Amino acid sequence: MNRRATAGLLSCILAGAATACEADSPPASGPSVHDSAGIRIVEYETAPEPASPFAFSSPPLYRYGAGLEDYAFQSIWRGVLLSDGSAAVADAFNREIVLLESDGTFRGLLAGPGDGPGEIDMIVGLLPAGGDTLLIEDLGHARLTLFAGGAAVREVDTRFLNRSLRVEGLNAEGQALMTSGSYRRGFREPWLQGHMVRFDMDAGVLDTVAAYDWVPSSPEDGPRNPFMPGGVVTVSRGRFVYLRDDTPEIVWRNSNGTIHQIVRWRRAPAYPAEEDWRAFTTSLRTQLRRVNPQIQSETEFEEMVARVFADYELVPDEPLPLVSQLFGDREGRVWLGRWTADAALNGVTHYSILADDGRWLGEVQVPERVRILDVAGGRALGVFRDELGVESVVLYELLSAEPEDDA
Repeated sequence: MNRRATAGLLSCILAGAATACEADSPPASGPSVHDSAGIRIVEYETAPEPASPFAFSSPPLYRYGAGLEDYAFQSIWRGVLLSDGSAAVADAFNREIVLLESDGTFRGLLAGPGDGPGEIDMIVGLLPAGGDTLLIEDLGHARLTLFAGGAAVREVDTRFLNRSLRVEGLNAEGQALMTSGSYRRGFREPWLQGHMVRFDMDAGVLDTVAAYDWVPSSPEDGPRNPFMPGGVVTVSRGRFVYLRDDTPEIVWRNSNGTIHQIVRWRRAPAYPAEEDWRAFTTSLRTQLRRVNPQIQSETEFEEMVARVFADYELVPDEPLPLVSQLFGDREGRVWLGRWTADAALNGVTHYSILADDGRWLGEVQVPERVRILDVAGGRALGVFRDELGVESVVLYELLSAEPEDDA
């Protein structure tokens, strides 16, 4: 039995297969692929090669928000592309949803602040639901609002969820796929369990379909490691996709919780250095300045910074997380954002991209000062933040030299 077949057999054993399974015959440079009791297992014996068959067009197809007559974005948190190429962008500070045409011109406001029907407060989710339909997750009002044809057509009360779940996507039946969204420090378990939940909005029924390692334990009081790993979940083509980012393994689960696919690879752990700490504190200081404009006194601001920094402590012997972000695009690919200490402020600089069948497609470098919001139809929607902190919306073509799928 060759080495690759041995790796496949080991995977069957690790997966707990009741019957024997055989490895396929992949190319020498490709992964070992096999089936274990109906679960597709894709294993890389070494770290996948960081090829870069993807690129963003230069210049972008458009940039909106920098002109004198443009809408003045304050803090862009969410944005999605719709099927006609237009975009919906949520501005958290303005509490408004802006619609842009496919060429980047202003179409109008979809929703603004208020307590009435169709009005919004704290937007934490913005999801395309087919055609021109959007599902808005509003944490402030504790409701999901469905917009179609430019108007609110339905609201779903989520107060019974106790603000502990977040919508990550929809399945083919239109049910909301949700994951755990809030917690308190001080729990005793080594890992706090998160939950994958399927929410039937018509019947108002929640169904918990799977649990996962979500947050590692940390002291209730005292400093904590700013670079702790965690469990991250996204949704891609109606499936949950999970990564515990201290373990090089990604698990796809169907919306009923059953495992569909597992991808494993090898990676030597990386450990924090002083430059990571400096990047983190610089990023955090900048964010504190942005979200606390009311503090004019430098003395008061520095006192606040000192209090916040006291809650963190560098732990040099604990490995760094694998990713800063995980998301699925409309083509079913999964994007793993390379971890950096300042990603929360400056965004992800590089992504590794996997096909929906687990093949490692390669990497793409993100243009400087750009944070990617959504990828669909061969285009990528993002936020450009200039040297003065002014944000604008950018749209790129996603260029690909991806080989033909011969599976």
